[in-house]
Amino acid sequence: MKIIREEGFLAFWKGNGVNIIRIFPYSAAQLASNDTYKRLLADEKHELSVPRRLLAGACAGMTATALTHPLDTVRLRLALPNHPYKGAIDAATIMIRTEGMISMYKGLVPTLIGIAPYAALNFASYDLIKKWMYHGERPQSATANLLVGGTSGTIAASVCYPLDTIRRRMQMKGQAYKNQMDAFRTIMAKEGMRGFYRGWVANTVKVVPQNAIRMVSYEAMKNVLGVKKAKTDT
Repeated sequence: MKIIREEGFLAFWKGNGVNIIRIFPYSAAQLASNDTYKRLLADEKHELSVPRRLLAGACAGMTATALTHPLDTVRLRLALPNHPYKGAIDAATIMIRTEGMISMYKGLVPTLIGIAPYAALNFASYDLIKKWMYHGERPQSATANLLVGGTSGTIAASVCYPLDTIRRRMQMKGQAYKNQMDAFRTIMAKEGMRGFYRGWVANTVKVVPQNAIRMVSYEAMKNVLGVKKAKTDT
């Protein structure tokens, strides 16, 4: 209510234009590379153990993140209230000029550390829950897949939220923290453990439908394009 009162309803969409630009290559890279890593890590019977599924998901998450991190940094800066930027290009230009090119990759290390377990849990739990539900058989229900996608997203987001908090704080506050350990100590000292879960409810409300729709859409597009089901999908 405070955001609506002070900045208006459209404040909820601040930085969303950059997010839309970022999410297309990010999701494409993550979903495609997850399938690729699963094929590479599969054994001679085209089967994947749980640790290998986790590794494939982690690698997929880090690959996509490394490719799109500058866009995510700009998006977060534009989401700040009273930011001095005219738009995404202006924000990137000013950041590079005043803080150096490295500012575009500020928070990359904690982001990679955070996305690795998140993507690992998300993809692995999605595959394993779906495998348990269908026992590797088709056809699959879109409604059931929505539930599976939402569940896997909730599991991953809840476990990894503290790391995501550190990532966002480092990206949004620029020079406020020396590194991720400094950010961890500062947040813990000033806000306690609750500080790491600030905004968890709002994040979960966003992540659950987002992940559910993303995974179902990906499955649907593979069917539309005639992509054969890989043995590593089960």
